[in-house]
Amino acid sequence: MVECVLGGQWPVSAVAERFQVDPKTVRKWRDRFLAEGPGGLEDRSSRPRRSPNKTSRRTERSVVSLRRRHRWGADRIAHRVQLAPSTVQRILHAHGMGRLDVGDRATAAAKRGPVVRYQCEHPGELVHVDVKKLSGIPPGGGWKVRGRGYTGEHAVKRRAGYRFIHTAVDDRTRLAYSEILTDEQGPTAAAFWHRAHQWFTNRGITVERVLTDNGSCYRSRPWATALADTAVTHKRTRPYRPQTNGKVERFHRILLEEWAYLRPWRSDQQRTRAYDGFIHFYNHHRPHGALDWHTPAQTLGDNLPDEHT
Repeated sequence: MVECVLGGQWPVSAVAERFQVDPKTVRKWRDRFLAEGPGGLEDRSSRPRRSPNKTSRRTERSVVSLRRRHRWGADRIAHRVQLAPSTVQRILHAHGMGRLDVGDRATAAAKRGPVVRYQCEHPGELVHVDVKKLSGIPPGGGWKVRGRGYTGEHAVKRRAGYRFIHTAVDDRTRLAYSEILTDEQGPTAAAFWHRAHQWFTNRGITVERVLTDNGSCYRSRPWATALADTAVTHKRTRPYRPQTNGKVERFHRILLEEWAYLRPWRSDQQRTRAYDGFIHFYNHHRPHGALDWHTPAQTLGDNLPDEHT
């Protein structure tokens, strides 16, 4: 192209027609050759000299920090830092954090086929109830604090036992009442329901139905009596279909990622003390994508008292 213009003395318009390009392109390459010689014809980076709208390093650090601390997805991080989800995902990919070890199950299922989601019309129409079993923490902390193979590791682990998180989540607002108890027997589940029902009642929610799995405690006589005492209808999920009770299952996964495994706790008491604070954070300050990024308290109407119990 340059040879035609300079050596052959072709008009710029004729050269542009010959190479099927715009005349401005011909002039650009001619001027580069005249200014820099053959080196001016080498490809250059298309990156602009200035990018005034580029995401700041401080914001990038915030995105990476939120991913490491909370293991949030791009949508939730984008809502927190006020960026587009695509921008957040690009930042995560650039730092080698584009994928979580365990992805969102509902999103993964969506790749296999359409996901049917539902949400009740008003608070109390349906409350999801479930129990999550969690290993206890021996005094001084487990292997995450002491390291693998410390003296008496297996004996201490056996003495630590298990804790059982009983949870009730309102389908419409995602409002959660939860307790850490010592077992998952029928009388314990029944007593938990009486307290949970009173907690929802104090917040103006009339519970109509409860959805549970087919665990033994939810098939026991004390549980049936507790529901009858509170005038609540009991519904059970289909066997081997935990996704039917997915809202409380999702809540328990949030607990594991943002509370139980967030840091290496040094004792059961330390972890339990932090639990009430996390439940308060969940109900009052943690926005939910399914609620248009409102908190459960905002969805209920900002009438929720500050205390958890």
